[in-house]
Amino acid sequence: ELLGYGNWQEVAGVWLSADMSRRQQLLRWGPVAAVVALALVSVLPPTTVFPFAQLIALRSLLAAGAAFLGLLLLTVAILRRRRRGQLPRTGLRTCRRGVRTAVVGLVLLLVAGAHGGVLVARGFRQRPVDAGAVSVLSLNTEREGADIEAVAELADAVGADILVLPETTQRYGRRLAEALTEKKGSGAQPPGFAVFSDTGMPSDLAEQGIDQNSDPAYSTTVLVATRLGGYRQVEETAGSGFGTVRLEPESGDGPVIVGAHTYPPLPGAMTWWRSSVTDVASLCRRPSAGLIVAGDFNATRDHAPLRNLGGCISAGQQAGIGGLATWPSSTGTTLLGATIDHVLVDGTVWEGKKGRVVTIPGTDHRAVVVQLSDQSQQPTGH
Repeated sequence: ELLGYGNWQEVAGVWLSADMSRRQQLLRWGPVAAVVALALVSVLPPTTVFPFAQLIALRSLLAAGAAFLGLLLLTVAILRRRRRGQLPRTGLRTCRRGVRTAVVGLVLLLVAGAHGGVLVARGFRQRPVDAGAVSVLSLNTEREGADIEAVAELADAVGADILVLPETTQRYGRRLAEALTEKKGSGAQPPGFAVFSDTGMPSDLAEQGIDQNSDPAYSTTVLVATRLGGYRQVEETAGSGFGTVRLEPESGDGPVIVGAHTYPPLPGAMTWWRSSVTDVASLCRRPSAGLIVAGDFNATRDHAPLRNLGGCISAGQQAGIGGLATWPSSTGTTLLGATIDHVLVDGTVWEGKKGRVVTIPGTDHRAVVVQLSDQSQQPTGH
């Protein structure tokens, strides 16, 4: 009887039923595994390829989104668990569905914690910036849309000595310098600012006959307080982008200043973006003594070129504002967005002491202000 035809049918039926059950489980857990894998990849994605480069730049939004979805899914799983007693015939299936939902929810909360932890470590602490060794202000004016009076008021309030202004022409810079001079006072020798500018664009656009002087987006302007001494502009081969301003002290005594604006990571322009960000970061491999590099890098510290800064440090991060968003200002809060505007400095000379991220009317970027302290002049204890 054990070898009877009827018994083999029963065995085959059981085997087929078990196989179908396994397939159903795989189908049910497949989407769960895919979601979990994508969530985990978001923590450390490939940061120089589309679309991961764009996603990791918005780490704060990833953290907020993962936290919201994680809490929502856990709530759904708990509600399904409670309904199990009311549905005795489908209780097992409800329980399993609840388990899958809970697993995804927990993973998303862990991912949110990982993203949030990185931002907290970089800093959310804004402190008033006063007169220091050197105060640096960086602001993308969005084609000179930023209100000059508002920029001048901020620069005056923080005692800015160096202003780096991407998407800004020399004409705007001179008007700002005049406004700052007026605010500084009308004494016999009120402090002034020297204005320097540079333009640039990808060679492909230049070959199309586009005039880089016709649009402020292709220009970067830097203002330097005369109290820092005389400066001369020299050609900068590294940092190709929308204008790179390199300034060296005429006397040889003082920091080298570089104002940069890299290309954006747009679809179809990723090669330009990678090249320009890498070029700017290369300035920090063997930084000039006292180097200060500031501007719109169109990249965060999560992107590969800015992960290892060589001899430089992020003065903003050291000052405790490295986790605050500088773009876009339309989010209405510095807690959401991307930190793509930076102040990088020679770590053997400078230390970021205090910092602020400030919204300015008329531009989609926020101003980054960092007060630097000269470590080489600090007394050393024994």
